[in-house]
Amino acid sequence: MDRSKTTSRAAKLVRWVARLLSLLVLGFALLIFLEPEPNSVEPLPLKDWIELGFYGLALLGLLLAWRWEGLGGAIAILGVLGNNVAFLILRGYWMGGLLIPAFFVSLPGILFLVYWAMTRNVAE
Repeated sequence: MDRSKTTSRAAKLVRWVARLLSLLVLGFALLIFLEPEPNSVEPLPLKDWIELGFYGLALLGLLLAWRWEGLGGAIAILGVLGNNVAFLILRGYWMGGLLIPAFFVSLPGILFLVYWAMTRNVAE
């Protein structure tokens, strides 16, 4: 079998897994956005807005990755990393328990970057 066909098939699989995972992440984020905390009566503090802004950037990156895999994947990962750094700076401690959601948000971004790297090497 031709190596380029194998790479192409593997690349397509990586891209579609990344797309499906990004849809799951975006759908879950939409559910959270549409169903706010019912017991919350106070407005969000500025710290929370800054942290959520970085997750918004990550979600924007996942949307962009459907067209520009490298750019969108990089933006998604930078958004998650920015959220982690902002959490550490603003709150003074590491976010420990939130690393699992951060992993699931960044996983599609990582896969989009893998796809971008795989197809970039084939084109050269």
